[in-house]
Amino acid sequence: MNFHSLFTLVIAGFLGYLLGCLSPAYFFGRWLKRVDIREHGTRNAGTVNTFHVLGLFPAVITALIDVSKGLVALVIGQAIAGSLLGGFIAAAAAIFGHVLPFYLRFRGGQGVATATGLMLYFLGQFYIAKMLPLLSLAFLASAVIIFAWISRQGEFVGAFILPALFFLLLIFAPLSPSKIFLLLIIVYVFGVNLFNIWKQGLWRPANFTEKGLIGWRLYLRPLAFLLVILFFKLDKKVVLTLLGILTLFFLLPDLLRLASGRINRFFFIQVRQIYRQKEWRKFSSITLFLLSFFLTMLLFDLNIASPAVSFLVFGDFFSKIYGLGFGRIPVFEKTLEGSLAHLAACLMSGYLLQPFLQISLPIIMLGGLVATITEVLPWGVDDNLSVSLLSGSVMHIALFF
Repeated sequence: MNFHSLFTLVIAGFLGYLLGCLSPAYFFGRWLKRVDIREHGTRNAGTVNTFHVLGLFPAVITALIDVSKGLVALVIGQAIAGSLLGGFIAAAAAIFGHVLPFYLRFRGGQGVATATGLMLYFLGQFYIAKMLPLLSLAFLASAVIIFAWISRQGEFVGAFILPALFFLLLIFAPLSPSKIFLLLIIVYVFGVNLFNIWKQGLWRPANFTEKGLIGWRLYLRPLAFLLVILFFKLDKKVVLTLLGILTLFFLLPDLLRLASGRINRFFFIQVRQIYRQKEWRKFSSITLFLLSFFLTMLLFDLNIASPAVSFLVFGDFFSKIYGLGFGRIPVFEKTLEGSLAHLAACLMSGYLLQPFLQISLPIIMLGGLVATITEVLPWGVDDNLSVSLLSGSVMHIALFF
């Protein structure tokens, strides 16, 4: 890279930064109410806080300007540098300028609207270039609607949608500079979402304790899907052996507990961070989860077992998170919100897996629906044991039709 090329990239970045520094939320606050919007509401110079502090019209104008800044910077940077790299640098600088405007002592917004504008632009480009199937966008749009209704909070919508979008792009869009840039934007916005959830206290881990749940067990559950990935890479017998050993590690203590009241009391007193109170005379849910995992992978072909296990892993995870956090409408012993989150997680995980499997999408979707019904109905059987086995059985039978 010669000096001229480097100089044009620097100019592109500098102009992108200046464009990003434009903060309509701040100026509307000064003009309309003579306040610094960064000292009110969420103390963020962004669209949502503008709506709460100043009203709808200023928020709409703020949103239009903030969403457009990154796109304008992208075009200007590409024109100045004569390359995509110049556009990427200018667009990233616009986000940086929104977050750290020099004339506001480097205290601006979070850059989410600017990043979202870029995200939507590249998604549109990928769709036009037929790099991203229309069905993928339909799945995302449906999930947005579901989680917006469940949580009514943008951060919790993004907590599901952004990881799903990330993996959709990894699977369907070919490797390119635009794809890498978009993935980085998604990671940035997802990080901001998690930060806001933590900073604003939007998620209360105490919900787990109130319901007799143990948080760390649920948070670690998605890691179990790594075992499914191993099934794609290693011999089935090897992975089943590893999974069997892990299952026995939890199953044997449970058998000892159930056989001896003294041992049971020891575990609940000395190792109480592992067991839930309702598991006093029962197998622990983690044992049933691993046992179901093992049996599903043992009994079914990988094309059926992998989506069935994904329903067990991700369906339960998201149903707990959104059901406990936002459950309002009771359905048997669950909530409608938790069940909808379970269904959305099952359908999305199945859709993401389908390109790697030799099984049709409708059969996988049927399995996801069965998994959700199994989870919500009071069968009298722990859903940790029944979800993957029943959904796998239905998909196996459906293959014959």
